[in-house]
Amino acid sequence: LRRLLEVYYDLTLQMQERLGAGDANDVLLLVLVAIGDLRGAPMDAELLAEKLESSRSTVERRLKPYLDHGTVRKGRRGKSVVYLFDTNAMPPSATGAGADPKADADMTVGMVRTLMTTVFDIATD
Repeated sequence: LRRLLEVYYDLTLQMQERLGAGDANDVLLLVLVAIGDLRGAPMDAELLAEKLESSRSTVERRLKPYLDHGTVRKGRRGKSVVYLFDTNAMPPSATGAGADPKADADMTVGMVRTLMTTVFDIATD
């Protein structure tokens, strides 16, 4: 359990940096959006709010910077507006002067998908 917690903590810090997330709560929000999208069942604001034990307006407010930047985008599933994760978007922290494009090369789309699958499997056990 200790090893799993340490790895989770390290991954959270890495994801926070690579996704340009403001804090650990935003990391969790982005992970949920990514898991839903990568599993083919994207979530709407209501479902995200339920999973995060938050209000819909709080979820929408926290997603706004990621929508503005393109890390997350809106899509439609029937009548619902769902959130989709763009694995190709560069985080805001990586777009400034002096950003090193090789810094993100070690975290490929396949690695993100594998990580999200693992997190989802652990969460549903």
